[in-house]
Amino acid sequence: MTGRAVVRRVLDRYRESERTLGLRLAAYVAAHMGGLALLAWATGRPLLLPSLGPSAYILASRKTQTGLIRETVGGQAIGAIAAYASVLVLVGPLEQVRMFPALTTVGLLQVVAVVVAVVTATVGMSVFRVLHAPAYATVLIFALGIPQGAMAVPIFLAAVVGMVAVHEVLRRVVSVVPAE
Repeated sequence: MTGRAVVRRVLDRYRESERTLGLRLAAYVAAHMGGLALLAWATGRPLLLPSLGPSAYILASRKTQTGLIRETVGGQAIGAIAAYASVLVLVGPLEQVRMFPALTTVGLLQVVAVVVAVVTATVGMSVFRVLHAPAYATVLIFALGIPQGAMAVPIFLAAVVGMVAVHEVLRRVVSVVPAE
């Protein structure tokens, strides 16, 4: 076998393992999101927000599991609470938040609330050592008033905990992440 043939064979095996890993990761993430999606559909509650997709992917793909659950739950909790509190203090109840017209005082307060929420979330996640990048999407989602009502925060956090519980069950049953 020539050197070129050996290299081609190794690359073909690598590509196949990457394809297999991609399919396994996709199935794993689908298991996380599928259950939440059905529950959100059945209850009409905001259990499925865009920031959970990246969280599910991190749970599925990160090789080192140490601190991962703590970071996911803690980071998402701090992000949602920081955004809700910032909006509540600066703009008013979340039920009334929407994108306000340009160059209005309330619009300026909403923009300030977004910045305050991001800063507060960063400090909180740093202090508690639960840095979780997808939580920044949660901050923006809540600060922009996408989920409505005070109950949106605990409902969303219940979804995060549910997703982490699914992760723990799957992790014990199925190996998805490649060995280090």
